[in-house]
Amino acid sequence: MRHKIDTLNPPTGAKGAAPRVPTVASGVTSSDIVCVSSGGAGPQLAFFIHGTPGGASDWAEVIACLESRDFGCECLSLDRPGFGRNRNHAGAANFPDQIDAFLKLLEARRDKNRPLALVGHSYGAALALGLANRLNDLGEVSGLVLVSGVLSPQVIQFRWYHRLLTLPVVSKLAPARYRQAALEMSAVRDELEELATCWESFDFPVTLIHGDDDRLIPLANSEYARKRLREARLVNLAGAGHALTKTHPQVIADEIEGIFETILREGGKDER
Repeated sequence: MRHKIDTLNPPTGAKGAAPRVPTVASGVTSSDIVCVSSGGAGPQLAFFIHGTPGGASDWAEVIACLESRDFGCECLSLDRPGFGRNRNHAGAANFPDQIDAFLKLLEARRDKNRPLALVGHSYGAALALGLANRLNDLGEVSGLVLVSGVLSPQVIQFRWYHRLLTLPVVSKLAPARYRQAALEMSAVRDELEELATCWESFDFPVTLIHGDDDRLIPLANSEYARKRLREARLVNLAGAGHALTKTHPQVIADEIEGIFETILREGGKDER
């Protein structure tokens, strides 16, 4: 796989370097968030957001599938603030601060004339919706691919094991990434309720991919979103579970490529 590991801000003085961004999000003490760019600077950009806990490597098989097709798509992924190589950015680990971090990352990295597809898995799908809502206000998002998504405020997302991890005695013994996951899932329902009020304004293509045997995040999440997102279509994978990025990377890559084909067929974001 061809890829490069980069930071949000290129070294000062480098030829063609983007302007330095002073901070990534409120509460972050360093301006450098590590991201991975794969596939070269193609005419299209896919931005990948992993679930909780998770990491950028969750997308490795999907990105490898896209690169093997060589259809001109740059793939940008990262360990979210609070996880992996960006674990020191835990100060930006709540929902709105993560959206701010993604916005500043994209602002520093992308040509706004390139079609942009946001791709989210599990809790990352909720974040992709939040990011899409912010970008939609600016007319800067072209499509969404939401995989096994945490999408419905009507489905119980905060499970007993999340609740257990928030107890002080257990929390002290648990790895930080699991504590962070529990905190994220404890607050996601309120975020989803607020986001659902904005969905009517989404006029770009949305593909929902879900396994009907997902025991962690039930199919009801994607069914809820399909009924409320007017441009949405649902790919229901019979017998599939939650880890679709590992078990069905070709399907996800197909749908990402399909989103870009739809964008081009409809004239791209600038003509919407």
